[in-house]
Amino acid sequence: MNVLDQILYIPSELLVFALLLLVGGIYSTRHRQTGLQVFYLSLFSLSIAYIITLYFPFIYTNDKLVPITHPNVQLVVTVFSFFIPLARTRFQLMMCFLPPVIFCLYLLSYSSTHILSIVGGILIGGFIIYTFYRTLDWIGGMPEPYLIISAILLPIFLAAIIFPNEQLLLYPGILLGTGLGAILEVIKVRMDERNTTFNKMVSYTIAAGGVVLFYGTEYFIGAWIPFTKISIGIILGLWITFVVPFLLVSFRIFRKQERSKLL
Repeated sequence: MNVLDQILYIPSELLVFALLLLVGGIYSTRHRQTGLQVFYLSLFSLSIAYIITLYFPFIYTNDKLVPITHPNVQLVVTVFSFFIPLARTRFQLMMCFLPPVIFCLYLLSYSSTHILSIVGGILIGGFIIYTFYRTLDWIGGMPEPYLIISAILLPIFLAAIIFPNEQLLLYPGILLGTGLGAILEVIKVRMDERNTTFNKMVSYTIAAGGVVLFYGTEYFIGAWIPFTKISIGIILGLWITFVVPFLLVSFRIFRKQERSKLL
């Protein structure tokens, strides 16, 4: 990586931090199922991107070796592609395409990222979302015990593949915490997201504050508190999907639903 690439490099952890803030807002103020789906798919896509990078790192071209995918491109494309079928106006549809296009042009213009790596990230991220929507009815029809087992086993399987790369275990950790938190929320909390604008802002402030706190814990006091990457990820996932709804219902800021479902 040359000097310019080092200056302009955007680490995946920073993008995941932005994703946590975005999804925390959707999950705690708008629609839990949508927030859970986009969050889970995005972290799954990023984990797959790093697995590809670790085990199938390059394709051969005439002049050099080129990475098959770019993890950050794959993450950004996955996030915004998720909302394409949900767009109701041209403006909403344009906002689904514009951020990934700007991000890809930024990488092409100001870094040494190869265009094939960007295309690979676009194709893989888009394919994950396409597959999800094509199988959504089938997934929604699965008995909840199967969904619960899958939500636990899939992150563990991804972590086993990534191990012993400690740095990348953050993402399967967030997946595992998200899955466990969503299960506990459905069983114990069942928060009704319908509420006043003020209460929704309170909800988002609590969710975002926890995300900032836990990221700060890792960066500033992680050296003397024995939190591993995967444990930080589990805490973050649990915070957004279970702890925040539990606190909101316990303090009567939000009400309980009679029934709730995982997906």
